Amino acid sequence: MKVNFDILIIGGGAAGFFAAAEAGRQNPKASIAILEASNKVLSKVLISGGGRCNVTNRISQPEELARNYPRGHDFLVEPFRQFSSDHTQRWFTERGVRLKTEADGRVFPVSNKSTCIANTFISEVEKYGVDVRLKSRVNKICFLENGWQIETGTETYFTEKLVICSGSNSAIWSLCKSLGLDVTEPVPSLFTLHAQHELIRDHAGISFPESWVKLQKGQSQSGPLLITHQGLSGPAILKLSAWEAIRFYNENYKATLRVNWVGRTKEDLRNAIKKCQADHPKKHVHNIPLFNLSKRFWKRVCEVAQIPEQRNYAEIGKKQVARFEELLCDCPVEIYGKSTFKEEFVTAGGINLNEINPTDFSAKRFKGLYFAGEVLNIDAITGGFNFQAAWTGGYLIGNHI
Repeated sequence: MKVNFDILIIGGGAAGFFAAAEAGRQNPKASIAILEASNKVLSKVLISGGGRCNVTNRISQPEELARNYPRGHDFLVEPFRQFSSDHTQRWFTERGVRLKTEADGRVFPVSNKSTCIANTFISEVEKYGVDVRLKSRVNKICFLENGWQIETGTETYFTEKLVICSGSNSAIWSLCKSLGLDVTEPVPSLFTLHAQHELIRDHAGISFPESWVKLQKGQSQSGPLLITHQGLSGPAILKLSAWEAIRFYNENYKATLRVNWVGRTKEDLRNAIKKCQADHPKKHVHNIPLFNLSKRFWKRVCEVAQIPEQRNYAEIGKKQVARFEELLCDCPVEIYGKSTFKEEFVTAGGINLNEINPTDFSAKRFKGLYFAGEVLNIDAITGGFNFQAAWTGGYLIGNHI
């Protein structure tokens, strides 16, 4: 049976629902449907931020906001001028969702429940009569002279306006490639690292509020760092994994990471040791950690640096100082694999942005075709930025379509 809609959206996630809500608001008489392959909608919204939903980030200036996207930063500046994080917060607030901004800039609902975000979208699309069809996996997309034909396992749809918000979906990317669209093969982004070094063995749970991490001849990132059972995690690692996603993939997630656990220079470290030598010359080095390091971690540092338990600060020489400098400020940690960060799987890759008009996220070469969300070659560091790109794309589509 052939079913007609004015607007058909593939994908019941963040971008798809935002596009549907805005399109319905602009034209309540339009017939709109969302085709979702699974048996539930807004899955990533519900699991984001540990079930709290990191809606966006407080950064709203377009150029500054765009700098948080390893793929898509140049493309997104103009769209962010039209719909930035300030607009996102206003959009939710106007619909009764109270938001809060945490110290690190992440924005969450005051309720700390992602269900309030999902329910807001569901209410919006219901208000405009959007037909949400679950278990509707798209098998075929055909471009016709007067619109688009989409086939699922049970239905054939026709629409003048097709919006693809399918997220990281290899089947949809294959269908897009069959249309002749340029697609960059996706690779994982935002992941934690499997690592090994004497300092981190059996030290899971120890965190470092300020650290620097760097790949040899690559990106350097800063922020909190966490030792896990398998290696390293935390914002510094996640940011590095996003910016270096393609390199990690090409090197099969094997690399040497230089870690500065304390986020201080070697000169800072030398000065800290001199101060302890002046203030506590007779105190044992093992008993007075530098830079408020965990006592467990500091003890391991001393052991690896071959500092005897009875060694006083006054007895620390140039060789021991140099060893501390390497272990604390430039520690070589071997990486041998990765893990998905919680359940928030993100990819680098997708529809190349040279195929897309930034003013309305329409396809340049196909009339009535639009893309938003992770189906595009856009991804960001952690902190609400991936959702912001989805909201922006959905908003522009809904308002231009």
